Amino acid sequence: MLRFGLEKLQGGFDGGSLHETLVKWAGGEAYAIYAPFLRNVVIPHAGLFAPMVVFGELAVGAALLVGCATRLAALGGLFLCTNFLLAGGTPLLSTERPVVFGLLLITIFLTAAGRALGLDALLKRKLPRWAA
Repeated sequence: MLRFGLEKLQGGFDGGSLHETLVKWAGGEAYAIYAPFLRNVVIPHAGLFAPMVVFGELAVGAALLVGCATRLAALGGLFLCTNFLLAGGTPLLSTERPVVFGLLLITIFLTAAGRALGLDALLKRKLPRWAA
């Protein structure tokens, strides 16, 4: 996720480029239950959502990389992946990126991976167990 966030940050990802992608997705690729949310909420406010996507990908990627608040980061990443999956119309039983990342993030959440080799091991008394 960190890589994708950095690519968006360096590539000038903004509301216009997000708007184009969302219009394409809402026009046919998105899940039927998610398309109205895209059309009525996200597309009109693409300029607000674009930096939120970049920040979310950077924050989740960095936290997972250093093993800090891994469970909380995994939940944030799962939220992002779920939105990407629903917006892009990705089949649930596939090897597409949102599905694979989602399964990895569920595994990280359930196993608290940061407590083995991350900052969570150092912060285990300072962070709540559900976050680290």
